[in-house]
Amino acid sequence: MNKSDILALLDYNFWANARIVDTAENIPVTDLIKLIEPNPGWGSLRGILVHTLDVEIGWRSIVQSNLMAPDLVEAEFGDVPALRAAWAVEKQAWFDFVGGLSDARLNEHYSYQFGDGPKRTRKVWQTIAHVINHGTQHRSEAAMLLTGYGQSPGELDFGLFLRDHPEHVQAAEG
Repeated sequence: MNKSDILALLDYNFWANARIVDTAENIPVTDLIKLIEPNPGWGSLRGILVHTLDVEIGWRSIVQSNLMAPDLVEAEFGDVPALRAAWAVEKQAWFDFVGGLSDARLNEHYSYQFGDGPKRTRKVWQTIAHVINHGTQHRSEAAMLLTGYGQSPGELDFGLFLRDHPEHVQAAEG
């Protein structure tokens, strides 16, 4: 894996996140925090968004410094602008981190461990790909909820992103 490709995928990830957050600003806070059924595991649209952000922060912290970041507290994000502000900080942190990596470092292994669980080893790029894929899952849940609230975020496809960001296509071609 190379840095140019990872940066394109990260750019896509944050572009898609922004589409969800932009759309979420069109719903009342009561819908943002409303408990949903069936519950996909995070209780509300806000819960899904905070979880997605938390995972982005957590994995960056692990792969960047091998430290666990404290879990985010959903209640500390009272509205969409609070989420947007936190995501802007995290987006910059990701681009600063990856911008400083070499292709060789992206392909290096690192180890981590959660609590008393087993020690695991991954390549740096594999963790970044996991974060992006994880975001795709939860953005789809959020998009479904937003659509149900009458506020579809529209298409979130990587192909649409590439159409609107040709610099990533050109970079990949050489």
